[in-house]
Amino acid sequence: MRLARLVTTVSLVCVLPLAGCLSTPPPHERALINNELCTQELHNQNLVKAEVYCDLGLEFSPQYADLWANKGIIAMMSGRKEDAKKHFIKALRYNQEHLQSYQNLGYLYNEEGAYGKAHDNFRRALKVNPDNLETRYNLAFTMMKMKKYTEAKKELRTLLAINPNLAAAHHTLAIIAFEENQYEEAAEHLAQSAATDPNNPDVWHDYGNTLMELGRFVDAREAFANCNQLDPKMTSCVNNLALAQRKAALTDAGLREVKDTQQAENSAPSLFTLARTYREKGLLAEEETTYKKCVKLDGKYAPCHFGLFELFQDANKHEHAEVACKNFMKYATSEEFPTEYQTCEKYLSNATF
Repeated sequence: MRLARLVTTVSLVCVLPLAGCLSTPPPHERALINNELCTQELHNQNLVKAEVYCDLGLEFSPQYADLWANKGIIAMMSGRKEDAKKHFIKALRYNQEHLQSYQNLGYLYNEEGAYGKAHDNFRRALKVNPDNLETRYNLAFTMMKMKKYTEAKKELRTLLAINPNLAAAHHTLAIIAFEENQYEEAAEHLAQSAATDPNNPDVWHDYGNTLMELGRFVDAREAFANCNQLDPKMTSCVNNLALAQRKAALTDAGLREVKDTQQAENSAPSLFTLARTYREKGLLAEEETTYKKCVKLDGKYAPCHFGLFELFQDANKHEHAEVACKNFMKYATSEEFPTEYQTCEKYLSNATF
């Protein structure tokens, strides 16, 4: 979940006599020009040229907070995080109301797991501008990471009072509810988050996990399928989709009825029918177990031997497949099972060759 956006357009100055706020001279005209050029190059991703303009501007106004903040952003984008923090701190030395410096410091501290420092910076940023929704969300997210759930929920609900369709706020409230085992509440927030931000695979992933906890396996399957479609490389969604499909199939009312009926009859043909039903549902482990029960009950029932052959062949268990094929041909006739018999003959011939 994204914590902060890099802000390159800064214009605040320290105009109030706050404690510890340095009385800085107004920026030189050339510093203003170079700051604008620096900002333009930042937008163009030309970091070297951007820093040249920022450094030139600082020669005219070494206490110009906006230039130090832009140097911090350049350092962040270059991966020089320690330099970035130093530059943002220097910007705040010259302007204690520099909102973007507080935000980006909070982002950096959050990234390294220093949640206490991140919290303090976001709190200061919120004092500068209580209307800044991004700052309030970042503060709430940091509180969640600190497991201060009550405080985090208060800030998130404030956000939703202002904007009920803020997907990230719903998502974060859902994460907190999930941690507190409030799965119904988590599902409600995730449903709203997914409706507002349907292209976010993380939301669908978390929605699927929550629905699994609630036993809503069919809905969970759909959520993981959406996640997988949006991000096929997210392995947890791929694995969970298979698990949800399996659980959905096992809890299917129609399957339970077939299972109860066929097991009550307890004959080789009824077990074979049940095994083929499992196959249709993709429940391969249950299919194999049922075939084995079938041949144990009646070792001469050829279709169950052939069913085992198909499973073993698909799983590349060739030794087991050969045995199953031989057992099938031992008890079957080519007249009764022409296609299956021919398949086994061809398989055994290739295996021998």
